[in-house]
Amino acid sequence: MNSRRSFIAASVLLLPLAGQAQQAGAGFVGEWQGDVPGVGGARLIITGVRQTGQVDGRMEFALQSFVSAFGDRADTGKNTNYGLITGSTLTIDAALGGKYALQRTGDQLTGTYTRGTTYNVAVSFKKA
Repeated sequence: MNSRRSFIAASVLLLPLAGQAQQAGAGFVGEWQGDVPGVGGARLIITGVRQTGQVDGRMEFALQSFVSAFGDRADTGKNTNYGLITGSTLTIDAALGGKYALQRTGDQLTGTYTRGTTYNVAVSFKKA
């Protein structure tokens, strides 16, 4: 009986933490528009953020109308990215290769896109 009470008490105490994780990611949900030097116009559409911080949605690039969805891992063959939110930082392992490291400040995502050892450019997205 004591173990059941302990389990229930622990569950109740953890509920606010789950809510905070969802709220932290909620500021990222929406459509973000920007430009990636060397690639062109880009849209980042975040439809949801899981409790783990994993991102759901897709990236769209004007160049050749390329669209890549977010999945459980980055995969070039399947056109999937992997996005993870930690605090106010969004990290994306891109289907096209490379990594985005973006910091959210209000309605802006700013940071870098890095591919290999020679390509490192500043990128920014603004919430639409």
